[in-house]
Amino acid sequence: MVTRFGRSVRARLTLFASVAMALLCVVVSAFVLYAVRTTAVEYRTNEALTAALRVVHLVKRDELPARIRSEVDGIQVVDPAGRVVSTTENLTGRPPMSRLTPDHDNAGRTQVVCDLPDFPGRCEILVVLRVYERDGDWLVYAARAMVPRYVHPAVLGFLGGDSLALVALTWFGVSRAVSRTLTPIARLEQAVERQRRFVADASHDLRSPITAMRVQIEEALLYPADADWRRTGVALLGSMDRLEAIVGDLLTLARLDAGAPADREPVDLAELAGAETARRRSKPVITELRPGVTVMGDRLQLARLLTNLLDNAERHAESQVVVSVRRHLGLAVLEVLDDGAGIAPDQREVAFQRFTRLAAARERDAGGTGLGLAIAREIALAHEGTLTLEDSDRGARFVMRLPIAEG
Repeated sequence: MVTRFGRSVRARLTLFASVAMALLCVVVSAFVLYAVRTTAVEYRTNEALTAALRVVHLVKRDELPARIRSEVDGIQVVDPAGRVVSTTENLTGRPPMSRLTPDHDNAGRTQVVCDLPDFPGRCEILVVLRVYERDGDWLVYAARAMVPRYVHPAVLGFLGGDSLALVALTWFGVSRAVSRTLTPIARLEQAVERQRRFVADASHDLRSPITAMRVQIEEALLYPADADWRRTGVALLGSMDRLEAIVGDLLTLARLDAGAPADREPVDLAELAGAETARRRSKPVITELRPGVTVMGDRLQLARLLTNLLDNAERHAESQVVVSVRRHLGLAVLEVLDDGAGIAPDQREVAFQRFTRLAAARERDAGGTGLGLAIAREIALAHEGTLTLEDSDRGARFVMRLPIAEG
């Protein structure tokens, strides 16, 4: 049972994590909203410019009608004498919507104008193009409504809903994790210290994708007219995918650290390894599976452990990966061996530390979280087993040992 002090610590840590997640959501949502709005403004500007260019084409071909049909908010054509000679239906009989003209050395101009007489109470993206004719310069005006700062209520709803869901998930997950970590009270100090290190490491690693997103957006905003917003969007999605992967791994580690109870059932390691290695992979996988090697454990967690080891082996293997399952000295033994460069003996324990990514790992996979091997070891420990790196003629050899299921 958690004491009053324990409940206080749990409440503070939960509040801290929830506030941190809320601030993170606000920052990310602001960046995303700004990027979406900028893209939407550019799109509407292009709509107005395209509509104006179509009218310029009609003027040049002397096919200009008295009434213009268009999907933009309004179009007017003004002759050299300042008369409106063609317009959309909604501006019939109205004087020129603006006195805005292109600079002397330009044929066009785009500007956001608010409270135009024909569009009171709102701002418009106004495009004006100069048409050079023998009788003088004609002007073509095209107006398109400016995008609101919130872009659209659906965008705000989507970002707000996701943020609330993440904050609620953080509150629930951290509350449960801390609560279980604080039981029994004799382990309070150790659990709190571990949580502090965990939050510090997590905060450091979470900054990387956030910083990357900030740099990508700031770079695009420096030269918005030349920016490739589609490329920027793809880059932002890549950074958000990395952020999502880190948060997912952090939640998995939080559950493992809290000692969350798992469903235990007989699991045939050979069958499990066969199913996981049968999935399509980038490198050939050779299996040496002895049937009947059964352990008591959580099938999903053991599958996650094996997947993490296989993914790691594939990244470092030169040509193949070898997976074996056997009995040895009364234990179930699972080995995953790659034929890559291997890991130096003095770095073997370092490889299992959280947020640790050795030089070879960074070169082969810049988007990794540095938590895969740490999660694999925590799963092995939760099943009263071990996961170690052991000697091999070539490459890295991961060996997991678990108690054999009785009966």
